Amino acid sequence: MTGHDDLLVRLARAVATTPAGFALSERLCLACRDLAGADSAALTMSYAADNRVTLYATDEVAARLEDLQDVLDQGPGHTAVESRRIEVCALGDGASSAWPEFAIAASEQVGEATIHAVPMRPDGEVLGLMTLYQNGHRPRALALPDDTLLRLAAATAAALMRDPDAVSDELAEGPWQSRVSIHQATGMVAAQLLLTPEDAVAVLKAHAYAGDTTLSDVAARVLSRELRFHPATEGGR
Repeated sequence: MTGHDDLLVRLARAVATTPAGFALSERLCLACRDLAGADSAALTMSYAADNRVTLYATDEVAARLEDLQDVLDQGPGHTAVESRRIEVCALGDGASSAWPEFAIAASEQVGEATIHAVPMRPDGEVLGLMTLYQNGHRPRALALPDDTLLRLAAATAAALMRDPDAVSDELAEGPWQSRVSIHQATGMVAAQLLLTPEDAVAVLKAHAYAGDTTLSDVAARVLSRELRFHPATEGGR
């Protein structure tokens, strides 16, 4: 059995041990976390595109750091998509970083940690990102070397691509729905402030960052009319 075959067998076994009621992306994400020896993980598709969506994050730390990179348009994930290789970011006091704004904000929110951003490119094209997180300031080796991590990420993307019905079912009411809400809120803010969609997204991201919340939460408040970006009209809020 080749090393690649062995990896696929280990991935299949890890997915099989996850309760069958879990969504496909959830089972794959948990399997990747366990195989890599990380503390938490996230799977995000179309990372640098407008329709970017995090399919699953294993815990609040992973979810928060994924959203923060989206809000700031900065971090190891963005660089990994561009460089097509694994990027590592250490968080904590005294840790140097190629992404200073992200590193400072992330350290304030989650403390000391190490992020491994692994591009998912099953057919050469980067389709998304597998992000692995380790608690603690001192970077420690993952359970898999870089070349194996890249193969694991590629195999995970291929599994998602080859089961489109399962992924579509998840997205219809799950993470994709939150992205639809962000697009709808963008349109409302653009109309309220007479901005381009790009500038309206920037306003939403700035509000999320300043309020230490997520884009999805800000979008929900905009759609519910709880949050408006223009002067209140008589009888309104």
